[in-house]
Amino acid sequence: MRPPEALPADAPAADFSAERAMAHVRRVASQPHAMGTPGHAEVRRYLLKQMEMLGMQPEVQEEVIVNQVGDANNVGYVYNLLGRIKGTQAGGKAVLVMAHYDSQPNYPRRRDDGAGIAAMLETARALQMGEPLQHDVIFLMTDGEEYGLYGAKAFLKHPWAQKVGVVVNVEARGNAGPSMTFEISPENGWIVEQFAEAAPYPFASSMMYEVYRNLPNNTDFTVFRDAGYTGVNSAFIDGFVHYHKMTDSPENLDRNSLQHHGSNMLALVRHLGNISLDNTRAQDKIFFNPAGSWLVHYPAGWNLLWAVLTTVLLLACIVVGVRRKAFSVVQLIGGFIGFLLVVGIVAGLTFPITGFVKGMLPYSHDINGVYGAGQFFMGYLLLALGLMLLLSWLLLRWVSVFALAMGVCLLWFA
Repeated sequence: MRPPEALPADAPAADFSAERAMAHVRRVASQPHAMGTPGHAEVRRYLLKQMEMLGMQPEVQEEVIVNQVGDANNVGYVYNLLGRIKGTQAGGKAVLVMAHYDSQPNYPRRRDDGAGIAAMLETARALQMGEPLQHDVIFLMTDGEEYGLYGAKAFLKHPWAQKVGVVVNVEARGNAGPSMTFEISPENGWIVEQFAEAAPYPFASSMMYEVYRNLPNNTDFTVFRDAGYTGVNSAFIDGFVHYHKMTDSPENLDRNSLQHHGSNMLALVRHLGNISLDNTRAQDKIFFNPAGSWLVHYPAGWNLLWAVLTTVLLLACIVVGVRRKAFSVVQLIGGFIGFLLVVGIVAGLTFPITGFVKGMLPYSHDINGVYGAGQFFMGYLLLALGLMLLLSWLLLRWVSVFALAMGVCLLWFA
């Protein structure tokens, strides 16, 4: 999916404009601003002024947080920035919008998480231009995320945390690509329905979270998820080679990615701000984009139905194929094992090829990413495709086309 086209600075006032948000990105990214540095204090003053101009009545939450890491205790003194746009129904649940404003110590931090901070400010501006929402909207700019999620942990001690009904967090691990909603809280049925209904450009998958939750990565949203809050977590990840690098500059930020961040954020907040937030948990759902921004979602229990249906269809194909002598059982087994070997050979050859390519590069790192990643991807794709076609052609000397095709189906089924 491609992110939506960025709206110009003269877009309608109630819409999210990436070009308007870029003014904040340039200011925030003017220098590194890790927690506790002079640059950090300067950025904090700028953000507080912007929040005040937007009528958010900002305040600073100062808190000492201790992280236990093994036998050691790491201590952080955080300055969270909090703002609030009042709703028409006082005293109820609130929508929390969150991003972190601290950076790594040696790079400007334009999109981790400067893009999220800019999206929050532009969203607040657009909200003030539209009709008031029923619920309050809390804007939380956390401190100390890069060093251990200190700010998110600190906010849980704030009185406002007790009023949060749903969380919208934005992050970044690149400088381009679609804003992917890669994490949704457990018992996600309700929030998936709201996300599918409200987000103009939903890009999400329950498979993304299954992968993400097995990685050693955390964001501020992790703190809220573990504390039992309902919400969504989104980020763009293309351009990973710029992640935590000096090339992480405003000039390298894709405006369309920022637009995607903001368009979904604004629409979600407007939607969630006008519906009941009393019961935000429901049976888990499976969700994914079969094409573009079309988001399919259904109860997770239906997976058993799809598994049974797939099994019946596969067995029917095998029975019909054997009866019509398109292939024998032995050939079917040969097709399965043969294709498994083909996949193994193609995958196995990428390791020495990758080692050779990395050896030719002036500098590389296993988790650093590479420049020209798109060209590398196409090169590897064409190489793998050509090798697979060659090996499959050789395999067809021993098994029939139908046996190989069913062998592929068996592998996918397994």
